[in-house]
Amino acid sequence: MFPYQSIPNPLFPDSYMNLPLSEKEFFLELFRGKTLCLSLISYEGAEAVTAFEACLKELVAADIRLVLLIRENGPKGSHREFSFLTDHDYCWHSSQSQTPPSLPADLWKQKSGIFPILIEADDTATFLERIVTLSVSWRISRMIFIEERGGITDERGNLANFINFKRLSELNHSLEWADQYFHKILLKSIHTLLSHGVGAVGLCRMIDFQRELFTYEGCGTFFSCKHYCEVRGLVWDDFPKVAALIHQGVKENYLLPRSEERISKILLNGFGAFIAIHHLAGICGLFTEGYEQDNAGEVVALYALTRFQGEGIGVRLVQRLKEEGQEKGLAYLFACTQQSKVMDFFQRQGFIAAASSQIPQAKWDGYDPARKDSVRCFVFNLKEP
Repeated sequence: MFPYQSIPNPLFPDSYMNLPLSEKEFFLELFRGKTLCLSLISYEGAEAVTAFEACLKELVAADIRLVLLIRENGPKGSHREFSFLTDHDYCWHSSQSQTPPSLPADLWKQKSGIFPILIEADDTATFLERIVTLSVSWRISRMIFIEERGGITDERGNLANFINFKRLSELNHSLEWADQYFHKILLKSIHTLLSHGVGAVGLCRMIDFQRELFTYEGCGTFFSCKHYCEVRGLVWDDFPKVAALIHQGVKENYLLPRSEERISKILLNGFGAFIAIHHLAGICGLFTEGYEQDNAGEVVALYALTRFQGEGIGVRLVQRLKEEGQEKGLAYLFACTQQSKVMDFFQRQGFIAAASSQIPQAKWDGYDPARKDSVRCFVFNLKEP
């Protein structure tokens, strides 16, 4: 079904390479033909630089354009520290004032490549100010901050994997738990970027850059724009991403293994929740085939990536299925699950526990009897009482 093959990479655990469409290929396809802007605030040392270099080369090989914003006067930010850049004939650019330079033609005409830009700044605050000015002026769409402290953590040291625009606004006014000075200027910069058209911003350590970019779980903090979640029907171009997400759900034991035929059915009857337009954060399907006599629809393959759990992704997906069911004139929706968390979720969405005999018989045709005894069923009435 998928044309890709996993290529061994010593920088990644084998578990990342076992999916038919590997996580790395999933994200390389997501970024292909696009521009990633990386702001190098600080990094951990030579080992981090080596891993970073390997990742950049993979991105360039996948036809991705990389713009590197480097602080020229920083303690570790000098371009001389990055030998892999100075040893190659990259076209260097320089920004020596608050006014951003005109966009060089080679940055937008070339399909891929690495484009280092030196930004003259005596301190981090000035560097961030100039990054924001340049990014807004050049209409950058995706920014990643590389910083040795990594993503945003709370007062208990727990990493915030995802922060939407509303939450970011709140943090800008309440930073009692944070490194006051650094996080204040950093979060203010991220807020300004998102407010002026940058679709998404990432924050991670250099050593974690590959995991942040190439895995579903990530290893930093991801910030989204204002309109952070859209639920819509899946289209053909979404199918490889959705199939990969289904395999991830199976890997995490949230979803049952499915045949390719079954996956194809989900794709043709599915919906996706997209963060910042491009990032697939969750999926679900609505099956009605075989249930026509009962005028019912089954909720299937409901799954949200761990990074985005707690952001209402599942709620939005189920709400969209309710609307779809009403548009189709269905009498009710039903769902079956073995997981207690999922049971609680459906009940919070207004589903009522039901006996298996209340579910369309077609659901149980050829069903494993042992599994049938362990699943719990839930029904949501779409008709007015």
